[in-house]
Amino acid sequence: MFKTTPALASLATLVATLLATGIHHIFRLGPALILPTGVGLAVPIVLWALYSRSGKPALLWAYGAYAGLVVFWFGFLDGFLDHVVKAAGLENITFLPGSEEAVVGTAMQLWSQSASTAFYEGTGILSAILALLTVIATGVYVYRELPARAEPRQV
Repeated sequence: MFKTTPALASLATLVATLLATGIHHIFRLGPALILPTGVGLAVPIVLWALYSRSGKPALLWAYGAYAGLVVFWFGFLDGFLDHVVKAAGLENITFLPGSEEAVVGTAMQLWSQSASTAFYEGTGILSAILALLTVIATGVYVYRELPARAEPRQV
């Protein structure tokens, strides 16, 4: 049986958040965002792997800071304040361009405008949900790692 560790849960939720956010923004703005999405996905994987190998606290802090930025920008500002609030029928409260529109124009289209809108808004909501899971998983991971790293390693 496979046991999920806090480290793997953190990485999985962060990568899932970035993947959903990448698909969301590629759908809206076009394929020019494929490379930045790939780089954005690679950063936490590399930081996580380097920390796992070296145990250097700076890498854990960098990973945590990156996760925090992703959660704040893509999960809270874009996902929650733009898409969840809009889905709840509340008034737009963000400064993001185009977020005040009822139907946001997208670079890519599905079989109908309503399907395209549902996909776009749905991936925005999914980003917010995954970001919430990322906060929990990464918080547990960093919390559990810091005290362990504060103690001197035995050789």
